[in-house]
Amino acid sequence: MFMFSDLSQLQWQQELKVNTGGWPISDISVVSDTRLLVTAWRERKVILVDSQTGGTVAQITLKHLPLRVCMWDNNTAVVTLVLKKKVQFINIHGDSLTLGQSLKVNGNVYGIARSEEGLVVSYWSSPWLEVLAVNGTVLHRFKPAAERDVFKWPTFIATSADNMVYVSDGGTSTITQLDSNLRVTKTFSDPMLQDPRGIISVSADQVLVCSYDNNRILLLCPSTGVITSILDQQDGIMWPWALTFSPSQRKLYVVPYEGSGRVQVFQQQ
Repeated sequence: MFMFSDLSQLQWQQELKVNTGGWPISDISVVSDTRLLVTAWRERKVILVDSQTGGTVAQITLKHLPLRVCMWDNNTAVVTLVLKKKVQFINIHGDSLTLGQSLKVNGNVYGIARSEEGLVVSYWSSPWLEVLAVNGTVLHRFKPAAERDVFKWPTFIATSADNMVYVSDGGTSTITQLDSNLRVTKTFSDPMLQDPRGIISVSADQVLVCSYDNNRILLLCPSTGVITSILDQQDGIMWPWALTFSPSQRKLYVVPYEGSGRVQVFQQQ
């Protein structure tokens, strides 16, 4: 497990430049020690990237706009598609990408994460959550009784080692914690938490989130509710949109929204 003292010692290492045709990256995920997967939605591409150089290892062009990405297993990723009621599986064979199955869902999916049971997805136009089996069966659902009663913009989702679900909400500037059955357990807020976007769980009690409007990467400790700023503008953080973490490499990758393919890399000391 990575302790708070470790995460507070992140230092700038390098910046990767991914060929996205000049457009920002919409999401990022770690595939292995040497590979990252990014979505370039305006280019309709999913790109396998060398995590040392930022070079393109492989890419695949989709019919629809890929937005969010999460890893299903070591050889498979899942991406959400803008304004399409389905998600797309991507097969990773060494240094190549191929299309897998697509899965119909019950609305326009925005956030996505892998859970112990299947996929956790968030819906945008009518904000609610579902846990889906790989065949599309709805295993659990959280739909507020009143429209936008809990969520406004449930943008990104993370799942933790202890099977909790975390949702960053740019509309309410909160992070909501739910259990594996999608029952709300806690809601976190803080003056530093402004329009939260990308979110990841590093351990059972350490969640990192992009605070988009005030250019910070924040660390949330769910057991205490304490939120701490660990990276900010002085570290080069500007409009942070998405992030991912490699435990084996002890590296944090941050994607700025206006980055035109930039990925900032921070090394854990």
